[in-house]
Amino acid sequence: MHILPVSFALFTYTGYWRPVHFPVNSLKYWMYNFYSVFMFVLLQLFVFYGLVDTFVVSTSLQEFIDKCYLFLSIFGVSCKIVHLFIRRKKIIELDQMLLKDNCIPRDVEEILIRENFDRHARQITIACEILNESCVIFTTLAQFYIFLKTRSLPVYNWAPFDLSSIYVFLPTLIFQCVALILCANSSVAHETLISGMMIQTCAQFEILCHRVHILPALLTEAEKNSKSDEDLVAREKTIIRDLIYHHLYIYKLAHKVNAAFTVMMFFQFALISLVLCMSVYRLSTMTSFFTLNFAHKFSYLCSMLMQIFLYCWYGNEITLKSIDVGTAVYEMDWTTLRVRVMKDLMLIMMRAAQPVKMSSGYLVTLSTESFMSILKISYSAYNFLKDS
Repeated sequence: MHILPVSFALFTYTGYWRPVHFPVNSLKYWMYNFYSVFMFVLLQLFVFYGLVDTFVVSTSLQEFIDKCYLFLSIFGVSCKIVHLFIRRKKIIELDQMLLKDNCIPRDVEEILIRENFDRHARQITIACEILNESCVIFTTLAQFYIFLKTRSLPVYNWAPFDLSSIYVFLPTLIFQCVALILCANSSVAHETLISGMMIQTCAQFEILCHRVHILPALLTEAEKNSKSDEDLVAREKTIIRDLIYHHLYIYKLAHKVNAAFTVMMFFQFALISLVLCMSVYRLSTMTSFFTLNFAHKFSYLCSMLMQIFLYCWYGNEITLKSIDVGTAVYEMDWTTLRVRVMKDLMLIMMRAAQPVKMSSGYLVTLSTESFMSILKISYSAYNFLKDS
């Protein structure tokens, strides 16, 4: 994949994204498929342990909340991986769409624009990875000695076998630590894949705005190189047609990105709303703020907030960037343009007046207002738990 290399690398290392360049029926193709099945079974086994420990073993509301908010996140990761397998072809198509001629940078300025957005996507991925790995470290490695000493496990204490023997307990402990690391990396890869696709769409809108800004210069150059009026009209039509086609193509790209991930984003919205209120409730009941347990729960809360924030922020950015296209056309030097060109540019302005709106499940528009609404819903649910 030529875009989002860090996100796809995380997916590849965790076993959930076979590189597209692997030849079918080659040895590495089948070896990776075996590795992928093994990692998927490991994840589903971890989900099963959590399901039993949360909904069968729990004996009180407090214990249920302690286990449920972690189980929901792990179950969410499992759903993300299943969704990734289902949408693999669609994701490859999105990658191929960005390789079309009109999406490829044509000058130094456009190259800088793409590099800037690529760098931003990479920085977001690394920041999310640091946040999630910090949460895992506070949960596992930082307390590893305590787990050995107390014979307790990081997440779930239930197992379908006796844990009294160190030879049984230690592999189970390592299994949960590895599974948590797997969940953290898979979650980061998935969230930054979706937000990264949105960032790439924003980059295309920015490139389009640049092409709008240099349009008068392109038309002036076309006039100088024209041999006749008919030749000039043909050149102008080619330039304007390319601009309009690129504009419509970006809308098509945004629609396909939204269609590929909208169901998963809606599921994430619902899941994280529950997780946030439970996380805040658990933090509010803690008496000490300088413990590894508090550090784990606080970093976990930040990780959940980051996931939903990325969707809302970059969904909002796409909307703003699509509006900027109309603004860029408006700010052009219209005095040098012919009437026929002005009429064509009016079509771009009319289309830009209906901005792109990314949605979650085609119900919730991704925006900063949606993010605040999620926080309000979670706070309301937290108050209900606190008063019950």
